[in-house]
Amino acid sequence: MMEAANAKSAESETKKEIGEVMLQLAQETEYLALKERQNYSPILKKWNTIAGAVAALTLNNCYGHLLKQYLSEMTTSITVEVVIVLQRAKILEDVLVQMVVEDSADCEDGGKTVVREMVPFEVESTIMIRIRKWIDESLHKGKECLQRAKESEVSFRLFPTNITEGDHNLLCIKKIK
Repeated sequence: MMEAANAKSAESETKKEIGEVMLQLAQETEYLALKERQNYSPILKKWNTIAGAVAALTLNNCYGHLLKQYLSEMTTSITVEVVIVLQRAKILEDVLVQMVVEDSADCEDGGKTVVREMVPFEVESTIMIRIRKWIDESLHKGKECLQRAKESEVSFRLFPTNITEGDHNLLCIKKIK
């Protein structure tokens, strides 16, 4: 039993560490995008007018791929770590979209083509789906507990052999705990 608890604790710690890595990666991706915008885009614009937009699009797709992989490895329900990672991903996505819009404003279509190519992280819908799953799981667990309580109450009423009033009160107290 202790081994199972230790394994579960180690798994929980690993998931927290992965979440911290994702947060750090989002922060460093944002830093890289801003650095690219400052240093490289002005030079690359000589050859490609939307160089910064292409760089932001590439960073968006790379982080989005890692985010999907991270979410698939986490449980389907919601945790604090997952919410924090998703919130940070939304901030990164907003920065990258802003970069694409600003860099491609001079394009014929105003950068709409590049923006359409960006795969959204879908943070809000992911959080809502996970909250809904958590609620469903919690309701299911509650129903199971209620059903077990009903069954134990029925069996107690069917087989009350030699139980004194004091024993009955003690059994009720133990059930409540």
